[in-house]
Amino acid sequence: MTVSASKFYSSSADTIDSASESAFFAKLKMRNGTFKLTRPSRFRELEVAFRPLIEQRTGSLHEVLDVGVSTGLTTVELASFLKGCGAAARITATDLFIEAHIVELGPGLKILCDPEGWPLQYDVSGIIIRPWVRRLDYVTLAFIPLVLGRKLLRPRLRSRIRAGMSRPVKMITRSLPSNGEIEFEENDIMRRSQHFVRRFDLVRAANILNTNYFSPDQIRTAIGNIHSYLRGPGALVMIARTNRAQENAGTLFELKEDGSFAVLERVGGGSEIEKLVLDFRAS
Repeated sequence: MTVSASKFYSSSADTIDSASESAFFAKLKMRNGTFKLTRPSRFRELEVAFRPLIEQRTGSLHEVLDVGVSTGLTTVELASFLKGCGAAARITATDLFIEAHIVELGPGLKILCDPEGWPLQYDVSGIIIRPWVRRLDYVTLAFIPLVLGRKLLRPRLRSRIRAGMSRPVKMITRSLPSNGEIEFEENDIMRRSQHFVRRFDLVRAANILNTNYFSPDQIRTAIGNIHSYLRGPGALVMIARTNRAQENAGTLFELKEDGSFAVLERVGGGSEIEKLVLDFRAS
């Protein structure tokens, strides 16, 4: 059963388990066509394989960047993993879509949307309706009211949000530690952020840089940005992807003195973009 955004965000964190939380977010389709998909312990095998190398470097791991974190559930697990390795690191977790709003447009009508008014969930008197279009909807013509509804509602939703007539929420896990070691920020890996430059000792990009979604040139741009975010030689980059069989393929890289990357360890044959990383040279 789909939970309404109002009920989800009104519930205390200890009443929602990670599976229920993941199920709620998995039904939200962002305006770029992606879903908030994640699950607990997704990168356990990577942690096991990379642990000895991480433990050797715990003294130098102070600032960590986790890119494309979805809800941040695996970021919480990354923080626990690093702490277990002996590292006292602060983590910056980024994603394209973090901020959202619950807007009440009338009696019985509540809409969860992003800051631009893109509908993520309709709540009509407790009945949950998805706002996004499936392939089947083009056959049944159900896409017509969905598309028209989105077009008509977006200006009203944006207007309400800008007028302060909404409930701001964040599309992140409720299981965040209370010590403030994880900070979330909306950010696009394809656009260089100057406040990230030469800041991080470890960057993880898991389930974001893949050849099905990005072109080689786009991936090179992302690699260039990640390279610029590294503090200097000895900094680490972890890139991985989970396939449909829920198996991970990833590579742990180290930044060398000459600015190139070297492979420290592989899991599942290594990252599919490993060659692009190894061939990268800063301009």
